[in-house]
Amino acid sequence: MSLPRHLVCLLVALLLLQPAPARAAELLEHPEMAGPAGSRIADGWCDDSTALPQPPDCAVVPHGPGGRLVQRMILGPLQGGRCRLAQTVAPAAAGLYRLQAKLRISAPIQVELALRTAARPWTLFGVVRETPLPGEWRKLTGYARVPASAGALDFVILIDDPGTVWIASASLQAVDEDGLPAAERDRVERVLGPALPPVDEDRLIAGTDARIQLNRTASLLVSVVDASGRPRAGMTVRVEHMRHRFWFGAGFDWQLLAADQTDVDRRHRYAFLRLFNAASVQLYAASYEPEPGSYRDAEYVQALDWLSANGLRASGNSLYWNLAAPRWLETPSPSVKSLQQWMDGLLQHASPALFKQMAGVEVFNEVVAWERFQTPLTPVLAGGRKVAVIADYLRRFKVLNPRVDAMVNDYDSTPEYYHLLQELMRAGAPLDGIGLQSHMHNGPWSVVQLWNVVNRLALLRRPVFFTELSVVSGKPRAFNFRPANPPWDTTPEGEAAQADYLELFYRLVYSHPAAAGITYWDYSDRSAWLGCPVGLLRKDGSPKPACSRLDRLINKAWRTNGTFETDENGRVTVPHAFEGEYRISAGGTELIRVHAADRPLAVVMVVAK
Repeated sequence: MSLPRHLVCLLVALLLLQPAPARAAELLEHPEMAGPAGSRIADGWCDDSTALPQPPDCAVVPHGPGGRLVQRMILGPLQGGRCRLAQTVAPAAAGLYRLQAKLRISAPIQVELALRTAARPWTLFGVVRETPLPGEWRKLTGYARVPASAGALDFVILIDDPGTVWIASASLQAVDEDGLPAAERDRVERVLGPALPPVDEDRLIAGTDARIQLNRTASLLVSVVDASGRPRAGMTVRVEHMRHRFWFGAGFDWQLLAADQTDVDRRHRYAFLRLFNAASVQLYAASYEPEPGSYRDAEYVQALDWLSANGLRASGNSLYWNLAAPRWLETPSPSVKSLQQWMDGLLQHASPALFKQMAGVEVFNEVVAWERFQTPLTPVLAGGRKVAVIADYLRRFKVLNPRVDAMVNDYDSTPEYYHLLQELMRAGAPLDGIGLQSHMHNGPWSVVQLWNVVNRLALLRRPVFFTELSVVSGKPRAFNFRPANPPWDTTPEGEAAQADYLELFYRLVYSHPAAAGITYWDYSDRSAWLGCPVGLLRKDGSPKPACSRLDRLINKAWRTNGTFETDENGRVTVPHAFEGEYRISAGGTELIRVHAADRPLAVVMVVAK
């Protein structure tokens, strides 16, 4: 019996109206494609892509001389992101897991395997990234360490480039870590990084204020004496906390320099100067050197002078970034030698012109996946030269700028970044600080993920700076690195969630002894990257709740100000004074000094009789 035509059309329409999981590619639905006994991932792979205009063309087809059934995926052009296939698996016990996928690719395509929580905020437990050679079957193996029993997890395959991918099998297996051979244990450490202590989220959050007091405060001692050195009792001492030692910064907004300011401009300027003590100036080569040998020094010096005049420390983001290379480098096709000559010239020019006014510079940006994008600068770090070249330029930078911190910055928060930094330090690179991006357009990091990332980088014994923090205040939506269309607007509910998360984030990071700063990226929605509502201010300059929350923390809760009276010994002790620069005055005498938890301030002030 056949259904009437109108019922068939209705059924088809209902199927097309199903949510995204209904477009799932059933990768492993055939018994011939199963992995080892007990390790086969369940059916129902879901195309969770944000980068594809349409789902991949998926089919189960026979492949190779034996005609084995495999999953074929034909990927069209990716628009600003990657194809992401996610498989939700059953709850997992704590322990080590091995992730595997056997695949073949038609072109050099970067593939990642990852295990993460199935619901936001996503916690990443392990990832492996490879670019197999085209035409050969390759078994990718990664590892994930789940620190505590977890609910549903996602096993994810991420594909970065268009082409055809054949997948023959995928599996997730629990592994006895103690029973692994030495070579595999080494690989586990390479993929997952050093073992970290387990994180009890509730206890961690509950202990935040105690850690802040321990790591960010110390007793400040003022002794007042007369010209003969005798203590002056009953003297009034004013203690004023002028600027935090910790970097509470933002990406620099060039519109702050506008001469004729509107009310909107004035609201932006007020919030910028009230909240921040530092700013990151976008030192992108394509903008700084738009034509060969033609530098925009005057504009950058104007910005640096404005920051200095307003008491803000400046840093540079960033000197060498392959995605910000000048387009004129592309013609003619440059050799690695000529590219390095250009890099040399850029460093030689910018050092006296700009860097003398900066406290730090991110010399290299986004180096872990440098080879993922084909730009004029990509060959400089390719072919196994990455560590040697970066270390060499960091040394050159420090020779020219001995008082400026040399940093490396990346969005990669996995152990791969940790190991690259470790290799740079072993190669003698003068690394003064570690930069870490934390754009959270796809959802906030979990508390466990945040704490583990900082703990891992802290093992390198260098200050950790969150250089680019973004948290959305609009309705959740798929983010694909393209301008928001339709516009992505802020919402009251989103603003409340943003405020809650940012207060938690700033408190946790400020409490960690290895953290040295947080730079908020796009403090206002009016010029936010890709039109995403990540600002602390709305487009009209009015503050979102997050702005008020951070103002209360930075300028009230974490400040030490007051008027005190010396005791019979001529002393004032201010317990738990927050780190930073202080103005201290008594009897017409004024001092400006820096107070730090590891170098507590103890000053003697000489006043007239």
